[in-house]
Amino acid sequence: MDPVKSVEMVDENTICVAAILGSTLTGEFEDVKLLNDLLTQKNKEKGWDTPIHVDAASGGFIAPFLYPDLEWDFHFPLIKSINVSGHKYGLLYAGVGWVV
Repeated sequence: MDPVKSVEMVDENTICVAAILGSTLTGEFEDVKLLNDLLTQKNKEKGWDTPIHVDAASGGFIAPFLYPDLEWDFHFPLIKSINVSGHKYGLLYAGVGWVV
C-alpha cells in the first residue's frame, strides 16, 4: 500500500499500521522508511502513538543480505513487531513463523 494513503487513513481508532516487506505475489517491498517518517509526523501532530508492524514473512530472510542498506527494522522507534516465516526462505517445513 502507498505509505501516504496509509497514513491519511490513520485516525484515533487505529491500533497499528502494517507494512509488507516482500509481497508474496510480486516480492515488492513497501517503503517502510517513508511510512515511519509520515506516521511519526502524524503521531506528533495528533499526540498519538500509532505503531508499525512489518510483515516480513517473505522478505525478512533476504532483505538483510540483498539490500543491506535498506531501512526497515527496529531502528525505527515506531516499529514494534516484525514477523518472518521459516517456510518461505528459511528452508523449514510449512507453518513455521516468528513474531519478534
